[in-house]
Amino acid sequence: MQAVMTVLAEFGLPSSLTAAVILASRSGDAGIRQNVLAEEVGVNPGAMVRILDQAEAAGLLERRASAEDRRVNTVHILPKGQCLAEKMEAAVADLREALLGDLPVEDIETATRVLRLFEGRIGAFLQAERVNR
Repeated sequence: MQAVMTVLAEFGLPSSLTAAVILASRSGDAGIRQNVLAEEVGVNPGAMVRILDQAEAAGLLERRASAEDRRVNTVHILPKGQCLAEKMEAAVADLREALLGDLPVEDIETATRVLRLFEGRIGAFLQAERVNR
């Protein structure tokens, strides 16, 4: 993750804004709910408002009221943001190739599966600790 953030830092955006642009780009035309985006980026809703203010000022993202529920905002990528997201995705793909290119796919899949298992167990442990306090 640190290597990815190092590569993405070259684009000159804060890491939370970088993540928001990439996630909004991946969400396609439907956009992504603002609260879901905040959770995925790992920030509280107030911080997401500030991030989106920056993104809108830079012409990268825009908020829209949801057609289904006017209380909900969805976040959509703008053309300038899409262009930037594509460049960032390409930089991450180049890094992935440099780091993992010579490893067998099966080894990568096994490592990923084990790390996700650890992540799930750590999350369950932390949740149990919160309940037991």
